[in-house]
Amino acid sequence: MSVLETARRRRPAVFFLTRGPILAALSGIVLTVLAAFYVHSMLSGVAQARLADEADARSRHVQQRLDRITATLGAEGNFLTANPAPSEFDRQVALLIDLRPEIRSVSWVGPGGRAQRTGPAGAEIDPTDLADLITAIPQGGPTPGTAMPTGDGAVTVRLGGDGASLLLAHATAAGASLVARIDLRDLLTLRMDGQADPALWTRLSLRSRAGEAAFVQTGHAATATAEFSRALSIGDGVWWLDMTGDLQAGLARQAWEVEAVLIFGAALTLGVSLVLMVSRRRAHDRIILMDSLEQANAVLHASERKYRDIYENAVEGMFTITVGGAFLSANPALVRMLGYASEEDLANAMTDAWAQLFIDTRARVDFPRDVVERGAIQDFAAEIRRKDGSALWASLSARVLLDGIGRAYAIQGTADDITDRRRAEVALRLAKEQSEFASRSKTEFLANMSHELRTPLNAIIGFSEIIGSQSLGPIGNPAYAEYARDIHDSGRMLLDLINDILDLSKIEAGKRELNEHMVDLPRVFASCLRVVKERAIRGGINLQTEYADFLPRLRADEVALKQLLSNLLANAVKFTLKGGTVTLGAMVDGQGRLVITVADTGIGMRAEDIGRALEPFRQIENPLTRTTGGAGLGLPLVRALVELHDGRLEIESEPGMGTTARVIMPADRVWPDMGLVAAT
Repeated sequence: MSVLETARRRRPAVFFLTRGPILAALSGIVLTVLAAFYVHSMLSGVAQARLADEADARSRHVQQRLDRITATLGAEGNFLTANPAPSEFDRQVALLIDLRPEIRSVSWVGPGGRAQRTGPAGAEIDPTDLADLITAIPQGGPTPGTAMPTGDGAVTVRLGGDGASLLLAHATAAGASLVARIDLRDLLTLRMDGQADPALWTRLSLRSRAGEAAFVQTGHAATATAEFSRALSIGDGVWWLDMTGDLQAGLARQAWEVEAVLIFGAALTLGVSLVLMVSRRRAHDRIILMDSLEQANAVLHASERKYRDIYENAVEGMFTITVGGAFLSANPALVRMLGYASEEDLANAMTDAWAQLFIDTRARVDFPRDVVERGAIQDFAAEIRRKDGSALWASLSARVLLDGIGRAYAIQGTADDITDRRRAEVALRLAKEQSEFASRSKTEFLANMSHELRTPLNAIIGFSEIIGSQSLGPIGNPAYAEYARDIHDSGRMLLDLINDILDLSKIEAGKRELNEHMVDLPRVFASCLRVVKERAIRGGINLQTEYADFLPRLRADEVALKQLLSNLLANAVKFTLKGGTVTLGAMVDGQGRLVITVADTGIGMRAEDIGRALEPFRQIENPLTRTTGGAGLGLPLVRALVELHDGRLEIESEPGMGTTARVIMPADRVWPDMGLVAAT
């Protein structure tokens, strides 16, 4: 079973745990509160029992103290029967109070109920209390000559009128009584050794059977009380000691137990909740991780299918070859390219791919070395061998694969069959070489032929001029002179054509060099205008100029400049009808360039014919061009000469509206700061 399937089956339990922290917290809080109530009730019972034990202990302690006081009073009463002198009485009282600190004062009362002695000095006993007390004592006292009895019957007990003292009277044989006043606050609230703090008791009281009660408050405010009554035997009667205990004060000794239960319950609840929260978080993370794994697995499968489709259906070959030359993988395109039946067939046959694939020995060494050293290589062209021994050209691109410690262990790349492209490149190169050779041959032929033709043409032109001008004497037939002038004109035309061909050939062959110097433009313009002036006059064409009074100097080849301007002016005059105008202009534009303009109002031409007119030996077919003649070298030669000066030729034309040719010379050839030349 897979991890994902196991996680799916555990989902219900995981989802149950998501509610665990809330249930655990609520359950822990309820159990902690119940435990605290139980401990509190248990401690209340313990505190109640402890208060009861302390009440018994306190009552016994009070009983013992009263018994000792009664015994001491009886002994002193027997001693003082003779009604001692005041000094002796004071000494005896001082000893009595020293033995029993609870006794505050002692009085010797005569038979008539009048106090005869009271000590210590300054202490007083209310006469009313004495009267009530003496009345309760048996008249006559014990029989004379007998021993003074001791015990409960020998002492009479009454509460003092102040409600906070206890009076004990012991009758003597002489009919007198010894009365002691005891402070109940000291008696009842005195701290007992090993017993509870008196502050545990919020109310202490001593009462008789008749209901007489003396109350002693400790000043402690109680929130919960419990009543305890204990019987005390004092003198001739039974008295009740009532105690009201502070249950909360008793519980305060064990409060830490309740707090400990609350703290432990809270800590346990918090711990369980934290454990469940961690389990919930882990369960939630497990679900997220499971979903992420499912998504990643789906993406991985899709990516694997996509890569497999690309790998298997790719047009170009893909390979992975170890550095030693063993095939690790090859896609079907590479297997077909090399002529093998399958990838296994290729891997079994190619034990050393570098030696078996590459035909060129240098390539079989350079390719793997360059890939390992550079890390990657692009478009490595090499001739490789197929299974049947035939060769093909392939363009290889590859990168190196490194192991965990950075060592190259394989080369991965692609192979593209470029045999047809290679053959096309070879054929194109051969055709280019042949074209260049033909063009060079043509140029050389034209140059040589033009040079060879100029020698006889010079003789023809010279002799025809002599004959036509009849320099050596008159010719008998005037027609011969006319024929000689025609021969002269034809020879001049042919010489101009040959010169144009020679100049154009030199420029195309790169043998035309410029003899540059600073040219005075007005002088060049005037010279060019003189060349075409006679022909313009014969054709009835107006020659005009449009340029500033002062023109800058131009760094150029003056001969070439005159030649291109003469050709432009000659073309303008030739294709302008009678009555038309040819204008020569010049200006410096905003970029500092010199713009020379030749504009005419001639027949013009269409925009699509301008490119054809700039090609050598091409003419625009119209009736006027057929009558004017020409070889079609004027504009191509002009453009070549302009470009030789790094300039540009622009032509604008429209049929019936004329043509405008602009020669634009670059700004670095214009020198306005060297002085302007006056245009005359």
